[in-house]
Amino acid sequence: MKKLQLNRSRVIGMTLALALCAAVPALGQVEFTFEGYAKFAPGPGQVGAVMTVYGIANPPVSVPTPIPVDFSTNQYTVAITGMVVSSYVFNGTALTKDYAFNGGTLRIYENAIVGGTAGNYAVPASFTDGTLLLQAAVDNGWTLDLNDPFGFGQYSGAGIGTCDMNGGSELGTLSAMDYPLNDWTFAGTGVAEPWFPFFTVPAGYHYLFGVKVIFPYDPTPNEESSWGEVKSLFR
Repeated sequence: MKKLQLNRSRVIGMTLALALCAAVPALGQVEFTFEGYAKFAPGPGQVGAVMTVYGIANPPVSVPTPIPVDFSTNQYTVAITGMVVSSYVFNGTALTKDYAFNGGTLRIYENAIVGGTAGNYAVPASFTDGTLLLQAAVDNGWTLDLNDPFGFGQYSGAGIGTCDMNGGSELGTLSAMDYPLNDWTFAGTGVAEPWFPFFTVPAGYHYLFGVKVIFPYDPTPNEESSWGEVKSLFR
């Protein structure tokens, strides 16, 4: 009986490990990460409003960037414009705010630290006056879902959708490195309404808004292995 239980445990462990390997390419994942703020014109919670996001990249800790960058001499910024709210639903019982968007353009810029212009949220042009590295069209149907789980009147959540790379000085670099150009994940992370003194936003902005731009798959070629070779990894 003990032997049967042990074998069963090993099978379960192998199954879970294989599922994780197939579903989560985290070890090969690369992404652009930014921290910033979003604003709506004329305001949030309105169909037809246009969302704009500006952000500044932090040097990656454990996740490399898709293309070579130099954080020691350059600042990297993101500007997302033209995302139109196509639907907005507020549920006062569930305490949720759900947005859907159409359109939009995502641009990533490089600007020299010495002699360049640092990103300044009071001066939006400071986020777009560097070298345009990459440009992407945001696919229709991008969603942003916020909730207030504790009933404090402060909503937070995340957004998810995709974008297609279509411009910038490094577009050819992506192709040369065998990255796909379409269906990059565009995620809004740590999105939150201001809640003084814990969460604050610059004047004119409505949400804290992190940005992740993640490639659709690991460009590293797969290595074929027999089932016997896979099983040997768990012995």
